Amino acid sequence: MKPSPVKDIAKEVFRKYQLHPSVESTQQLADLLEMQKYRYRTQIFKEGDSVTHIYYIERGLVRLTHKDTDGADIVDAFCQEDGMLISNDLFTEKPAVQTATTIEPTFLFTLPYASLQHYATVNRDFTELLCAIFEEHILDKEKYIQLLSQSPQERFETMNKEHSEIIWRSPAKDIASYLRMRPETLSRIRYRGQK
Repeated sequence: MKPSPVKDIAKEVFRKYQLHPSVESTQQLADLLEMQKYRYRTQIFKEGDSVTHIYYIERGLVRLTHKDTDGADIVDAFCQEDGMLISNDLFTEKPAVQTATTIEPTFLFTLPYASLQHYATVNRDFTELLCAIFEEHILDKEKYIQLLSQSPQERFETMNKEHSEIIWRSPAKDIASYLRMRPETLSRIRYRGQK
């Protein structure tokens, strides 16, 4: 399958946040978008890189990770279709701590953060868009903090209820890492749920 035209993606990004931009704003956003195609298990950016973009996922699944003190990958987030991938490293001027890796072949569109900021200073449509993107990002972080306050069983049940497609599309070790539990704990919970 081929990725959608950038004009359609620009419309979809505004629509995602229930915004009604001008034709000019839609075209300006389309001009900023750049399509990239990644194969399975390919890094979009890695630890040490300079992160300067927000990523809109049209198709595919991506995991965002960081290294623990032993050098093991810890999953911080998943991002799938119609999602915005935003690294915490975007807001610092330091080399990235996080790595974004595809779990499936992925089509995504990059949005340069500096350009979005510039347009937001002169264009209300972009101001509303940037605010909506960051509001969603903050609410997602808050939901994740609440998720981790639950018991392991409740964490899995909540994720299975809200994002079951991520569970069946992702390696079990990634799900266990994201839910901050050992793989064998996740396996027992899943086994109990199948009885």
